[in-house]
Amino acid sequence: MSTVGMAAAVLLGVLARPAGAAEQKPVFNKQIIYEQMTAAEKTTARKAAKTRRYETLHFCADPGNMPLSNMAGEGIQNRIAKAVADRMGAKVSTFWRPYIERGLTRETFENNECDILIEVPFGYQRILTTVPIYRSTYVLATRTDRAIAISGFDDPQLKSLRIGVFQHSAFREALARHGKKEGLDIHVISQNADLEPWRQPWRQVQKVVDGELDAAGVWGPFAGWVKKNGAPLTLQPVNLMEDQVVLEFDLAFGVRTNDPVLKFALDFALEASRDEIRAILVDFGVPLVRCSTCVVDGDLPSHGTYFDRIVEEGDKRFTAVAPEAGRRIDAALADPGQIVDIAEVEADLAAGADVNELFQRAVVASDEARIDALLAKGADINRRSKQGTPAVIAAAQSRDTDLVAFLLDRGADIAATDLSGWSLLHHAILRNHQPTVRLLAERGADLSGRAPGDVTPLALAISEGKYWAAETLIAVGAPVDETFGTEKLTAMMIAATQYEANNRDIQIAQGPSIIELAEALRAKGADLDARSVHGVTAAMIAAGHNNAAMVGFLAEAGADLTARSNDGRTALDIATTIRADGAAKALRLYQKKT
Repeated sequence: MSTVGMAAAVLLGVLARPAGAAEQKPVFNKQIIYEQMTAAEKTTARKAAKTRRYETLHFCADPGNMPLSNMAGEGIQNRIAKAVADRMGAKVSTFWRPYIERGLTRETFENNECDILIEVPFGYQRILTTVPIYRSTYVLATRTDRAIAISGFDDPQLKSLRIGVFQHSAFREALARHGKKEGLDIHVISQNADLEPWRQPWRQVQKVVDGELDAAGVWGPFAGWVKKNGAPLTLQPVNLMEDQVVLEFDLAFGVRTNDPVLKFALDFALEASRDEIRAILVDFGVPLVRCSTCVVDGDLPSHGTYFDRIVEEGDKRFTAVAPEAGRRIDAALADPGQIVDIAEVEADLAAGADVNELFQRAVVASDEARIDALLAKGADINRRSKQGTPAVIAAAQSRDTDLVAFLLDRGADIAATDLSGWSLLHHAILRNHQPTVRLLAERGADLSGRAPGDVTPLALAISEGKYWAAETLIAVGAPVDETFGTEKLTAMMIAATQYEANNRDIQIAQGPSIIELAEALRAKGADLDARSVHGVTAAMIAAGHNNAAMVGFLAEAGADLTARSNDGRTALDIATTIRADGAAKALRLYQKKT
């Protein structure tokens, strides 16, 4: 459930309870995410997990990305999932969905397609992860008979090697940071790799075995699997060769943020399946990095924390226009490893190529000269791609503000939407990119244009944790008291559902704190005591979410804590009804002060 939906659920759920009715203390509050649960609630959930029985575990997995997962259940992830399900006495049910598609959690958890994402990075933003299962690293894979050994990403040997890399990968980013921009065989993302197995990323390792490439910079399990099957490969872990780009990751299962019982049940089963999981990883040749907190520890040295780099570089990703070099490095060339010049465009058109398809490729490559040439040949700048995305939205998805401006200057529709009704501004918000949001506001984008579900842009930004975008929307004049949905919620009401981040990575990715954002709303004149159709205020919603920090902000800002909903309840009544102890304590404290 989205945060916007969760806010409405709290309103309806709390108000449906008769005032003064006797209540049993819940195991945990389903409207509160794990990170905001009290120690007592977590303990209760942990105890419940020990006796909970599941007939079926519903996983979401990639249908074609070996050796990780496939529809035949042959991958590492499939086998670990089965080992855990067997341990829990449950069956495995799998919803197959490519992990690279947009909206992974929205199109799975929120649509109830599954309850468990089969493997995600530990601590993955906006979901709840189990204990880390194992840690692995990117590697450089070469044929053993070539005797290629590099000392690091600045090794002169790399300049002369033909290296295969995935379109969007940490390895490619690390090479770019060290000046390796040419001589790359770029494996382009495909959503059909289950139907076209040669498009799966591990195939670059096979190209090395076959002599088509000198090396492949890939995720370790891909190369380890090929080597385990008898290929003459040497694998060099690269996680210690770079301090700015994260090249090692812990992997875990992911569940909904408000389902701690399932998390703990999986934790117990994973720990109990330690030997089986280790055997699976060894059987697939996975390079295992040391990890004292993982179910399966490794023997390869670990880089350790990258947090200093994240702090230093994190803000730039969301607050700065990408430098020209960065745009070109990150451009996903439609023809792997090639820079397509105008002569080649002319030749392709003469051979019968579709001008609009060539145009979409030029947009993906962020190649403005090629874009202009194809527009002159009749390309439709506002035509949607095969994936249903207009070119200008594709540019916004890449946080390429300059390209967005370039396309708008040439007639791209600022009100363009994808097939699902998400607009250009909505996509810029979901990428949490301040420069693009600011540009669109300056160019006249509708700052009240509703997203699917009748959600305002500002409410969308706040509810999705895109606080950089929300900060910019407030600054450029987005209406702060505009209501939306059948409950007539305001941005401040949505802010009341948001908690202070206590995960450092999430804090950096979100932007300013929710309290800073709420202060920005107040400074723009937001009505602290605005009421929903049920007469519920932001303070009542904060109480219903046990959000003591927002209760404190609203109290200090002068909100009326004694206001009553349509059925006569105050914020303190609501907090007491649902046993939101932290909010109730804060409300009592501030009421004593007044």
